Amino acid sequence: MTINEPLATKRPLRVGFLSPTAIIDPASGASQSILTMLSSLVKHGVHSYALTGTCFDSVHGNEISKYLSDQGLKLSKTKIGALPLWNGIYQGINMHMIYMQSQRRMTVTALEESLFLDNAQDWLRQAKPDLIITFGGLLLDKAIMQTVQRMGIAVVFYLANGSYGKRSTFENVDLIITNSGGTAEFYRQKLKVNSINVGLFVDPSPMMVKSKEPKYVTFVNPQAEKGVTLFLKLVECAAKELPEMKFLVVESRAQLLPALQRMNLPESLLVNVTTLPRQNDMRKVYELTKILIMPSFWFEAAGRVLIEATSNAIPVIATNRGGIPETLAGAGILLDIPKECTTNYWHVPSKSELEPWWQSLKKLWEDKTYYEQQVQRAAEASKKHSLENKTNHLGAVLQKALSIRDERMQKRSK
Repeated sequence: MTINEPLATKRPLRVGFLSPTAIIDPASGASQSILTMLSSLVKHGVHSYALTGTCFDSVHGNEISKYLSDQGLKLSKTKIGALPLWNGIYQGINMHMIYMQSQRRMTVTALEESLFLDNAQDWLRQAKPDLIITFGGLLLDKAIMQTVQRMGIAVVFYLANGSYGKRSTFENVDLIITNSGGTAEFYRQKLKVNSINVGLFVDPSPMMVKSKEPKYVTFVNPQAEKGVTLFLKLVECAAKELPEMKFLVVESRAQLLPALQRMNLPESLLVNVTTLPRQNDMRKVYELTKILIMPSFWFEAAGRVLIEATSNAIPVIATNRGGIPETLAGAGILLDIPKECTTNYWHVPSKSELEPWWQSLKKLWEDKTYYEQQVQRAAEASKKHSLENKTNHLGAVLQKALSIRDERMQKRSK
C-alpha cells in the first residue's frame, strides 16, 4: 500500500495537525516529530495542513511576533474574534496559527479555547483533511477530537510520553501511533490501549556537524526527572578522581544551579562545568561533545537527542528503560538506575548505585580503543533511522486509520 493511495474521490491524501500547541515549537519533541512527519509526507505528494495556537513549551514573550515572522509566517488581515491570525507555507505545510494571549497551554483562557474550537470547525470544512493528527488530554483537546470525528474525519493520536493517565482520553480516536515500541508496550500495560509504533521522526541532517572538537561529557536539560542528581554525583566523582574531565550542560526547562543548591553541593563543584541556554541549533553542542549522557529517571519514550547524537557518531551512556534502547538501535552503553529514582526523582544515588555509571563513563573517557569502538557503533546505529522507511510505514498506518474511520462511519449510518 502506498502513502498516497487514491481515495474514492481520486485526489491526494490530505493530512492535518490540529492543536492549540504550536507545531513549530523547537522545545517540544512531540511538535517537532509531527512537523517532521507532515513535511516528510509532503515530499511523497501528500497535502499537509496545520491549525494551531501559539502555546509553546518555551515561551517567546514579547518576541512572539518576531519569532513567527522569522519562521516565514505573516500576520493576516483576518482575525478570529479578537485574536490575530498568522499563516504561510512552512516546510511545505499550509500553516495557520491563532495568536493566544497566553503562550502556555495550561493558562489559555476559556474564551480563547472557545474561539479556537469554533474556528477549527470552519478550518476543517475548508481544508477538508482526510485525517487529523493530534495529541493532548485537556478539555479542548478532547473537544477537538470529538468534533473531528463528528465531521467524518479520522483522528490519529500521537502518543509520545508517559504522562497520560486516563483511558478516556482516547474515546474519540480512530488510531493511536507511538514513537517507540517501548511507549506502545507501556500504554498497553498501563491503560490497556493498543497502538502502532511508527518510530521517532527526526531528520538529523540539519544537526550534522562538519567538524568536531570533542571535549565534554554533555547532559541536556538538568531536570530532576532527567537524572540531574546522578549527573551531579558524576561531576563530583570526576572532581576527585579525574579532574581533566569536562562537562557541558544545556539548560532548557531547568537550570543546573538550583539543583546543585538543593543537593547541598558547593558551587565550586561547577568549575569544570560549562552551561549553555536552550539551543535551537544543537550543532554547536555536538561539535563539542565527546560523550552524551542520558540518565533519565522517568519513562523516556524515545529521545530525539539520541538520534542526533548517534548521527554525529557520538557515544551515549543512557538509562536502560523505556524507548531508549530501541532508539539507540544497538549503540550506546545502557545502565540500570536505582529503583528509588523511578519514584523519587530527587533521590541522590549512593556510592554503590553510582559506581556502574562512573566506571562506564571513566572507561569511555580514558580508553581510546574502547571509545573508538563506541563511535563506530553509534555511526552504524544511525543508519537504522531511515526517514524514508519511517515515512513509508507511516503512510500505510494512515491508510489503516482511514479504513477504521470508514468502518466507524458505516456503523453510525446503520
